[in-house]
Amino acid sequence: MLVFSSQECIAWLAVFMTQSVAIVTLNVITAIVFIKNPSLCKGSLYLVINLAVADVLVGGFSNSVNFVITGTHCNFWKYNVTTFGIWDNIIYSIEQLFPITSMTNIAAISLQRVHATFFPFSHRVIKNWIFVAIMAVVWVLAALFSTALVVLSNLEGQGRSYFYLWCSFNSICLFVICISYAFMVVKICFGAHHQHHGAASRERKLTKTLFIMTLVSLLMYLPFVVHSFLFFTTDIFSSLSKLTSTRLSFVVLVLFYANSLVNPVLYAVRMPEFKKALVSFFRPQQRHDEIPLHDF
Repeated sequence: MLVFSSQECIAWLAVFMTQSVAIVTLNVITAIVFIKNPSLCKGSLYLVINLAVADVLVGGFSNSVNFVITGTHCNFWKYNVTTFGIWDNIIYSIEQLFPITSMTNIAAISLQRVHATFFPFSHRVIKNWIFVAIMAVVWVLAALFSTALVVLSNLEGQGRSYFYLWCSFNSICLFVICISYAFMVVKICFGAHHQHHGAASRERKLTKTLFIMTLVSLLMYLPFVVHSFLFFTTDIFSSLSKLTSTRLSFVVLVLFYANSLVNPVLYAVRMPEFKKALVSFFRPQQRHDEIPLHDF
C-alpha cells in the first residue's frame, strides 16, 4: 500500500495537519470576533458566521480524515479503508457534510446579496430569525445530500449515480453563485445610483467583499471538481503512474480544503471593522465597548 517514500509520507502528513490546525484556528477566531462585536454580529452577517463555523468543522474533522487515510496508505497505522461498517459510513457522511455545508452556505450568501442589492430597504428590516432559519435550511440540505452520497456509495454498481448526484450538487451551487453575482454586477454597474447614504454604501462594499471571498473559494474548489470529473468520465489517470496520480490527488485535496482557509484572511484585509475587532481581540486593554461600523 506504500506509495510515497517515508520522508514524503511525513511531509504530506505535516501538510494536512498544519492545514487543519490553521483552518480551525483562523475560523474559530473569526467566529468569536464576529459574535462578540455588536457591529458584526447582525442578521446580514449570520451566514458569514455560519460559514466560519462550517469551515472550523471542515478543518477539524473532514481534513483530519485525510491525515488518517494518508497515514494508513503510508503504513504508519492500520485502518480498513475498503470495508465500510456502520461507523465508517457515519464518519464518511460527516466528512462529506461539512464541505457540502460550506459550499451550500456560499451559495446562500450569494442569494442573500442579490436580495440586499435589489431590495435594500426590505433587506435591512428582515428579522434575525429568518437568517437563523436560512442557516438551518443550509445544514439540513447538506445533511440530506451527504447522506444520499453515502447511501449511493454503498450500493453495488451505483458509482455513476454517485457521480451524477455529486455533479448535480456542484452544478446547482455554481449556477446559483454565478447567476447571482452576474445580476449584481449588472445592477451595480448599470442601475440607478441615487442611494449614496452610509447604509447603501456599506451594503455595496460588503457585496464586493463577499464576491471576492466567493471567487477565491471557487478558484480553490474548481480543481477538485475538474479532477473528479476527469476521474469518473475519462481514463486519463490510468495512463499515469500510481505515484503521480496520488500526488496529483493530494495537491487537489490541499487546494480544496484551502478554500476554508482564505476567508478569515480576506475579512481582515477587506473589512476595517473586522480588522479593528481582531486587534482588540488580541489586545483586550484596548477594547472599546463597541467597535464603530465603518465602510467595508
